[in-house]
Amino acid sequence: MPLLYLFEDSQVERLSPLTYSRGVCELRVGMLTLLERFQRNFGTPLAGIFVRDGLAEVVRRRVKVSVNPALSTRDGVLLVNARLLPLTDSIALLPADFAPDSAGISQGAIVWMHLSPALASQIDFSKLSEAHTLEAVLPLVQRQTSHAELIDRPWDLFDCQKAAILEDFAHLGRANDAVILPGAYLLTPENIHLGKGVKIWPGAVLDAQNGPIIVGEATEIRAGAVITGPTCIGDRCVLRTHADIREHCSIGPGCRVGGEIVNTLFLGNSNKQHYGFLGQTVIGEWVNISAGTTTSNLKNTYGTVRITFGNTEEDTGRQFFGAIVADHVKTGLGTRLNAGTILGFASQTIVPRSPRFVPSFAWLTEQGIERADFEKIEQIASIAMSRRNVDFTAIDHELFVRIANQALVAERYPWP
Repeated sequence: MPLLYLFEDSQVERLSPLTYSRGVCELRVGMLTLLERFQRNFGTPLAGIFVRDGLAEVVRRRVKVSVNPALSTRDGVLLVNARLLPLTDSIALLPADFAPDSAGISQGAIVWMHLSPALASQIDFSKLSEAHTLEAVLPLVQRQTSHAELIDRPWDLFDCQKAAILEDFAHLGRANDAVILPGAYLLTPENIHLGKGVKIWPGAVLDAQNGPIIVGEATEIRAGAVITGPTCIGDRCVLRTHADIREHCSIGPGCRVGGEIVNTLFLGNSNKQHYGFLGQTVIGEWVNISAGTTTSNLKNTYGTVRITFGNTEEDTGRQFFGAIVADHVKTGLGTRLNAGTILGFASQTIVPRSPRFVPSFAWLTEQGIERADFEKIEQIASIAMSRRNVDFTAIDHELFVRIANQALVAERYPWP
């Protein structure tokens, strides 16, 4: 059997700005990242992952598999696209036996490719993310149509939430290792998984009548908070008093959350502790959403939501869509985000109403958009990370420099 690797293809930029700072396989849906879900659901052990060179060091700190390893092609190589949605149903659409020198194609993208030793020896695996690397060998392999699902745009993650949460609960099962104080209510407790060290305060309601609720270890659910399933909350989170966490939410580890939230995904280590509504929104890491920040997730015309990224526009085809918020973003008090807003990496939005696109490393005030002071942004990031006992290192500095340069090209923003 050939060694199995995940790889990033040339379409990874379509998941920007979330993938500026992480490998595709580090995106999260349900309780797990795509990498963790692949490792759980795929029958063959994973030998390693390939990410863009500029991300390798920072990804190595966060994952427990080899990153950009040196390959032996002696037994051939099996490559699977890191954008594969690794739910059980999607993995079941992959072949039971991958024939040598064959590939699965979905809408022009390579889902998987099995290379014989002879063909694998002709490939520069350090350039897998470049379009020509694997596409150049397609004429030399037997191609077949694959129906496995690939994540193409950030908002595809919304559609995966329910299935991922149901799958995670089926894997974890019912559990109650929590401290539940008098006056807390668990509705349909057979649909609830409470990890070790969970504490639930009086007046909190966990309503699992219409779907399971998963709460990770050492998470606190404060007085009066309401969680409606299907929803999952990661480890070491705090749900503030009177939080209203509605169905189809995935909240990653280390988050502190309050207000009204529906069908929203937190990748981890972010704060939205106060009042305000988030709907159909992806929140990156190290984000701080200030009190009163609210997304619109539905146009007054009930039409489909368009997004702007740099100087290009796209119709998402979705009636409900709030925002994509990249890592290290900060919003000011009472910020209003229109449906389809994208806030770029490390941007600071300090106005009552944000435009639909704010470029990375921008400082948006009532005087307009200007380039943020780079050293100041790094200082803020260092403070935010230290609050979760994570150091801002030279690796992070190099990442910020690379993202700043990448964003100038990818976003094509007409800076004044």
